Amino acid sequence: MSFEKLMAATHRLCASMDALAALGAELRVRQDGLSPPRAVREHLHEVIRCVEPDMLADVTVDQEATALAIIDSFFRQAADLLENPERPPGWSYRDPVIINGQGMTSRAFVRAFEAVAADIPDFKAVLDSPGTFLDVGTGAGLLAIEAARAWPTWRVVAIDRWEPALELARKNIAASGIQDRIDLRVQNVEELEELETFSLAWLPGPFLSAETVTAALERVKSALIPGGWLVFSRFSVGSERWSEPLTTLKVLRNGGYPWRRDELESKLSEAGFEQVGSYSTIGSAVTFGRRAAI
Repeated sequence: MSFEKLMAATHRLCASMDALAALGAELRVRQDGLSPPRAVREHLHEVIRCVEPDMLADVTVDQEATALAIIDSFFRQAADLLENPERPPGWSYRDPVIINGQGMTSRAFVRAFEAVAADIPDFKAVLDSPGTFLDVGTGAGLLAIEAARAWPTWRVVAIDRWEPALELARKNIAASGIQDRIDLRVQNVEELEELETFSLAWLPGPFLSAETVTAALERVKSALIPGGWLVFSRFSVGSERWSEPLTTLKVLRNGGYPWRRDELESKLSEAGFEQVGSYSTIGSAVTFGRRAAI
């Protein structure tokens, strides 16, 4: 019966990907002004209605573009796993669609910062004051741009070492209209030399090895102002039985370490961060830690 089980699982998982492709197709139709055959469009709507009624109601054009970019990036990364399972771990993508899509995912964290601030007065006080944001592993620069737009009194320092991403970041930042408040650097986090400079620092956990994280925590803590905050992102684990090993696989493919929540919180506490805590967001999770105030 093993072949029958294999086929049943294959068809079930293919259906999930087909549904996601249908959502992406509808978003592309809206974004690009396409005109598919009437029957195709009607059934795209029906698929989406069955997945989640009113899913696209009250969604802005920019939000549609964000979702489409994430779906595009997902399918291309999935294809890379399918075609290149022997690829060594690490972020080595050169495809601008993948890089920009990952950046669209990251920029949504600005809203998560503001939501968490409502529950943490000390964090809110930092966001409400002029400051400097450190965006480690900026990729396409979209999180840096979103932060600069959301916090008009802030400056942003965005660092990365992956040239295909930096090339996109330069273009995106130049087109943003706020390039005068964003400093883009070719730099690894281990090379940080600033002391007591940043009010808020971002570490993209799924893309950093355990060794890099150990060094980064030391560098970032020294670079934060007293009372400044570190935000560390993780991929969240879904409810499916295979979600945890799949999440671990994605992190390992990206060159990261699959931190458990309690393990990461202990790591930050041991590094000297205070008020350590974790919060769930859509598709991800973040762990916060504060450098002690004087």
